[in-house]
Amino acid sequence: MNHFRSIRALVFDLDGTLLNSRKKLSERTQNALLRCGQLGIALFIATARPPRSVKALLPSIIMKNVSAVYYNGAYCRDLSGNTSSFTISPAIAAKIITQVCRNKEQDKLSIESEDVLYALSNAVYEQNRKHMFVPPTIVSEKRLASIPANKLLLFHCSTETKHYIMNFGAQLSVVETDAGELLQIMEKQISKASAVSAICQKHAISMRQVAAFGDDWNDLDLFKACGYSVAMGNATPGLEKDATMRTGTNDEDGVAQILEKWFLN
Repeated sequence: MNHFRSIRALVFDLDGTLLNSRKKLSERTQNALLRCGQLGIALFIATARPPRSVKALLPSIIMKNVSAVYYNGAYCRDLSGNTSSFTISPAIAAKIITQVCRNKEQDKLSIESEDVLYALSNAVYEQNRKHMFVPPTIVSEKRLASIPANKLLLFHCSTETKHYIMNFGAQLSVVETDAGELLQIMEKQISKASAVSAICQKHAISMRQVAAFGDDWNDLDLFKACGYSVAMGNATPGLEKDATMRTGTNDEDGVAQILEKWFLN
């Protein structure tokens, strides 16, 4: 296992990976993370979630010791507190919003902008509470189109709307997650991997020296970019084909199992 000693950074997805099915960080996994940090290994959280929910889900002692990638890479905070924000073209965002309204799917759309959630109808929150930490700020269609969007979210959208969005494939990054329930839309070059790479570059860490842990398709770009990748035992079927290895489920402390094996025993 000596070759794992070359790893200088660890990247963790949150839901289904670092957190168990009760959305908790176990004591075993927390201790493994902190001990790895004490060894000088850089720690990252890379999630589709906004900052507010990550802060609520993770203990402050962990948040103080990680660089955080939010919105699948569209908003980031490094260990020094520096932030980066990447938004969708306003013209394209406006076109998508218009199309969604034309198809009478206002209750399926929301926008994330630097840790604030916006929507056209509170119904999107009522129908999708498991994906949202707080109710959205309700605005008009015109106002929504003017907000710089880190991420557009569409829940259970129609096939027609999905096809319309896919027509912007050259300008947008579109990821389908949560067993097809959720369409996450970001600027084209945005991904968890691009965000982690940018922060690592500042610290002279090669992506070959990074290990990524994940369970869903929005972790795939990380798996392909990092030198090591670990699919959780509860990962979406098929994801493990692009992983270096597999570990236990999130309810079996799968992350801690690997960290203890690689660095702590």
